[in-house]
Amino acid sequence: MKLIENWFSERYSDNLQLSFRVSDQLLSVKTDFQRIDVFETYDFGKLLSIDGTVQLTEKDEFVYHDMITRMPFYYADRVPEKALIIGGGDGGAAGELLKLGLKSIRNVEIDGQVVEVCKKHFPSLTASFNDPRVKLVIDDGIKYVRETDERFDLIIVDSTDPVGPAEDLFNEEFYENTERILNDGGVVVTQSGSPFYQPKAIELANKGMKKSFPYVRSYVAFIPTYPSGFWSFTMAKKEEIRLRTENVQNGKYFNLEIARGSFSLPEFAKKLTL
Repeated sequence: MKLIENWFSERYSDNLQLSFRVSDQLLSVKTDFQRIDVFETYDFGKLLSIDGTVQLTEKDEFVYHDMITRMPFYYADRVPEKALIIGGGDGGAAGELLKLGLKSIRNVEIDGQVVEVCKKHFPSLTASFNDPRVKLVIDDGIKYVRETDERFDLIIVDSTDPVGPAEDLFNEEFYENTERILNDGGVVVTQSGSPFYQPKAIELANKGMKKSFPYVRSYVAFIPTYPSGFWSFTMAKKEEIRLRTENVQNGKYFNLEIARGSFSLPEFAKKLTL
């Protein structure tokens, strides 16, 4: 008798998809904003999917969270103390910032059910929300950035791809508002997709940021479960982008060599940032 195999697949195009063999589907829920699924996979542990796309897995989430937090931290002119996270309902970015010693973290997530799902299935990540230095706000990050008078040393846009509720997180008005609330010497960073399969994301991030910031650079990391495994982030500053090399704390992926080398882009990706 042949055993039935169950698979979750993220489709990249009409002709290509990445599939994970799963032992169980732990949850499927439709929220006011998106569909959330959690699977138990054989090779990557638990997997969180939103609208059919991989958001994180237990095995490789450390790459994404290292690179969206430690890169801007060490490229800020001074040691950051106060951060704003837009999205990040899994708590992973907040957790890395706590390790780096930030004193105040405001985490604004639009979909409260993302937080609740992750509390149940990824408790090691959401543990950051129990720290008194972290204030979790369930609200629209675009609205929050537009209306707040607070200022921050780091602004981290830990969003889904530029479709649906995250689409306006890549436009010029949003980046204008981040510039307004960013302290001098601070850094804004966003995930900006796969240069190979999602060139629109890195193009939008660069175009939008350059309207408000004189210094914008994209960098890349290897994340096995994201489209092509080749993923980009884009950072912006009011001042020249320079690395602080004193007292660097390595992550599980991040180190000084990565901090310097991740800005080296292949030619096809470099052209998307112009």
